[in-house]
Amino acid sequence: APSIIIASSDDGFPSKPLVALLESKRATRGAAGAGGGRQRRRTADAYYYHREIILGFIFACLLWGGVFLAGSLLSSPSAEVGEEEEEEEEGVTKFPDGWESYSYEDVRHHFDCASRSKDDEKPLPSAKDWELMRRKFTEVVDDTKRWDDDPVPPTLGYSLERGVPYPPPYYAEYSPGRGRGVFASRDIAEGELVHDGTRSDVIFPDASAWRRYVFSLPRDMACDSTDWHWMQRLEEGGKYFMLAGMNISSLMNSGGREFGPGRSPNAMPESSTSGRFYATRDIAEGDEILTDYDAYYTNWKEVGL
Repeated sequence: APSIIIASSDDGFPSKPLVALLESKRATRGAAGAGGGRQRRRTADAYYYHREIILGFIFACLLWGGVFLAGSLLSSPSAEVGEEEEEEEEGVTKFPDGWESYSYEDVRHHFDCASRSKDDEKPLPSAKDWELMRRKFTEVVDDTKRWDDDPVPPTLGYSLERGVPYPPPYYAEYSPGRGRGVFASRDIAEGELVHDGTRSDVIFPDASAWRRYVFSLPRDMACDSTDWHWMQRLEEGGKYFMLAGMNISSLMNSGGREFGPGRSPNAMPESSTSGRFYATRDIAEGDEILTDYDAYYTNWKEVGL
């Protein structure tokens, strides 16, 4: 690098003119430095001022965005669906106009029950399902009906004998090609009592009570009710009523030649006015218990439907 030559006096120190020149330059740099410091402070003050404005603006946007989002969620279709499901869970459903005059077929058409009836993969009713159906019966049909006097849960049936907390000799399971059904829990001898509807069935006093009950249920339960419920006289020459079993006895399927080989009925009511079913032949443990739905006369107009 090139050498720098500094003029000096005889004693080895820089000459006075050169010292004055250097001091003048230091003073100039000092003034510039002081000015630069003030400029940096003004720049910093402006930075923090604008940063606070920007942060305030962002916070306000986030606050209003949150309010808008919350309002949108509350008024969104999903929220409305949730409210509808909650109302449906509690049975607060809107009855269709003119429901008081609906026929049996009108009810099924209203709920689009054809597809439900054909579904062989429907789950077995849970304890909660049976509880809801029973509660609705008490609420809209018979407020004196009690369900807590039987220790056997509806998922197992009911007490076959009064005072003996032991269910009927069957359990609920899936039936091959038929969906849900009931099967023998032990060997059942011919002539043995298999099911006693007089211990478990409920009676609807009229068609209006039945309609009100069905329309108070969620769609799937309403459709199941139209499949499970039947009409029956309780005595010879008597009036026809709508009846229902609020337990797994409702899952008993019908047999007959139209259902194929090995599907003939093996449990039948003792008469068209009785709810007591007896084994028509020996039934082995695990065999499906089948009846014949035609054992009871069906003409919905006879019960006002």
